[in-house]
Amino acid sequence: MELEEMKLLWGEMSAEMEKQKQLTGSLIISMTKMNYRHKLNKIIIPEVSGALLCFAAIVFILVNFHKLDTGYMQACAIISAAILFIQPVVSVRAVYQISSINISANSYKQTLSDYAKGKIQFVFAQKLSFYLGAVLLLTILPVAVELMGGKDPFKKDTTWFVYIIAYPLVYGLARWTFKKYMQTTADAENMLKEIAESVNV
Repeated sequence: MELEEMKLLWGEMSAEMEKQKQLTGSLIISMTKMNYRHKLNKIIIPEVSGALLCFAAIVFILVNFHKLDTGYMQACAIISAAILFIQPVVSVRAVYQISSINISANSYKQTLSDYAKGKIQFVFAQKLSFYLGAVLLLTILPVAVELMGGKDPFKKDTTWFVYIIAYPLVYGLARWTFKKYMQTTADAENMLKEIAESVNV
């Protein structure tokens, strides 16, 4: 085999290897993107479902607002409706920010930077939801009781026992949910980091 033929063959082999490398890299990115989205669906689906329930509760409060005949019950209803609106909007927006990262179009560094910013917003949204949830429990319980039972719950001694039982349960559920969400976001972040070990994004 002559030298020119060897050079030509070597060039073809190099081009084929480069093409194969790009194809492999593209496949890895595509699979990572799919797995990333699947992982975040564990957060997206509950958050969107929760947002829909919150908006349904707002509609229920507004439709029945005329039944609340005392100033403090009306104040509780207004505060509850405001929290039921703010909480899901902030939360869903934060989830959207981390789920809409363009893995294939960005560099590895940019992808991790966008994810880090999104995660900060997500953690802030979850902590805000935790504190707003505590206020919401305080304000929505009497509104719900009066709208469904027609009696002022603050005139009953049992209402305070409900608070005593409900707060630890809600606190425990909120902590468990936050822990699960943090584990899911950590898994998603690890998926992005694995790209660097497999391909130069």
